Amino acid sequence: MENKGFWGTKAGHLTLAFLVIMAAFVLIMAGLAAGSDVLCAAGFLIIVAAMLYSPVEVYILKKK
Repeated sequence: MENKGFWGTKAGHLTLAFLVIMAAFVLIMAGLAAGSDVLCAAGFLIIVAAMLYSPVEVYILKKK
């Protein structure tokens, strides 16, 4: 069996997705403070991509 580090496991991938979501939240808050719709939209799209990562990986990329 291959020895994987934490970031190579499913828990590591979900932790990375959580960190990306938190960074996108900061981006949205900065966009709201600056009155920039572009920053808010970019943050929203990053959050959607991070939230869809796990289902896409399980049901499409690593389908058995």
